[in-house]
Amino acid sequence: MEVIHLSTDVLIVGGGLAGTNAAMGAAERGAKVVVADKGKIERSGDIGGGVDHFLAYLNEGEAWDTQDAFLSYVDRIGRGTAHLSIIESVYCAELPDAIERMARIGNPLSRDDGSFFRTRSMGQPGPYFINFKGKRLKPLLGKAVRKLGCTVLDKVMMVDLLTHQGAVVGGLGFHIRNGDFCAIAAKATIIATGNTNRLYENPRLNPFNTWLCPYDTGDGQVMAFKAGAALTNMEYMRMTLLPKGFAAPGFNALVGMGGRFLNSLGEYYMEKNHPMGNRAPRYDVVFHTLEELRKGHGPIYIDCRHLNDPDL
Repeated sequence: MEVIHLSTDVLIVGGGLAGTNAAMGAAERGAKVVVADKGKIERSGDIGGGVDHFLAYLNEGEAWDTQDAFLSYVDRIGRGTAHLSIIESVYCAELPDAIERMARIGNPLSRDDGSFFRTRSMGQPGPYFINFKGKRLKPLLGKAVRKLGCTVLDKVMMVDLLTHQGAVVGGLGFHIRNGDFCAIAAKATIIATGNTNRLYENPRLNPFNTWLCPYDTGDGQVMAFKAGAALTNMEYMRMTLLPKGFAAPGFNALVGMGGRFLNSLGEYYMEKNHPMGNRAPRYDVVFHTLEELRKGHGPIYIDCRHLNDPDL
C-alpha cells in the first residue's frame, strides 16, 4: 500500500454523466482535471447501462418551449421547493452546450434529419423529453474525457474533502482494489456523486434490483456536510412505478407514447382522477395507483394495445 499525491486545477468526485461533462467543460477551457470514480467512468453512474431521454426546452416556437415556461413547470412540479436561480444559472445556461457536446462526441440527441423526437409525460405542458438512442453514451463520454488529457482515477473512492481556513482545497480517497491512498490537492473541487438511492430500501428489498446505480450511497453529500456545506431537500425520496418484481425503467417512454394506466376493473383510473390523465405529474400517478391498490383494484397495467409497432 502506498500514498499517491496529486495536484490539479479541478478535482471532480464522481465520473457519471455530470462528472464527465464537468471534466470536459473544465478541460476544454484549459484546466488541469482529475476525475475520481468508484467504478470505471465508461460504465459508472446512473446511465452506465444507457439512457434514452433528456429533459430540455429547445425554443422551437411553441409557448411552452421557452426558458420561462420551463422554469414555471419546474417550480410547479417541485411544489416550490426547487431553487430556480440555480436551475437557471446552471441547467438552462449550459443546455445548448450540453446538447452540442453530445453530438460532438458521437451521440447526437437529434435524428438523422436534425429534428428531435420529443414526448410528453409527468405533468409537462409540452413534450420536454427528447428521446434518443443512448446505449453507448457513457463509453463515448469516458473516451472523450480521456482524450482531453484528464487524469482518471478509476476505482478510487473519495472519502473526505481537505479544507483550509474554511475553503475546500482537495480530497482524500483510496483505491477499492489495492488499498492505495490518494491525496489530491485542488484549486477547485466539484462533487458529482449523484443521488442517494441506497439510503432507503426499494420494494424488493434488494439494493441491486434497480435500474439506478446501486453504488449511489450518499458519499458526496456526507463529504460536503463534513466540510461545512449546507444541504437541502434531503428528506425527499425518488418514487416511480416499476414492473412487479423487476426494477426496469419505462414509465416515461410508455406514457409519453400514449400508454394508459388500467386497473383490474378495466378502468383507466388516471383519466378520472387528474385533469392531465396518464400524463399527470409522477407523484400524482404514484399516489392514485397506490389508492387503487388499497381499494383492491390491482394489479395495475399500462395499456399499450392501441399503440402501433413503430411507436412501441
